[in-house]
Amino acid sequence: MHRQLDTMYSVGAAIAAARSKRGWSQQQTADRAGVSRSWLAQVELGKPAFDFRRVLLVFNTLGLRLEVNDGE
Repeated sequence: MHRQLDTMYSVGAAIAAARSKRGWSQQQTADRAGVSRSWLAQVELGKPAFDFRRVLLVFNTLGLRLEVNDGE
């Protein structure tokens, strides 16, 4: 499924959906990605300030990928 990730909320929602699909808790996902559970919870809520490097760690842990559509 392709989703447009154009807001902080949509990034968090994509992470939460992928985590739920795997049946993982926030703590399990955070442990596997090497981030704190509280940080992950904030990202899933769409909080505006987060470290993009850690977002990529979580995406990689959940098997998600980012794609760029250059409009062509």
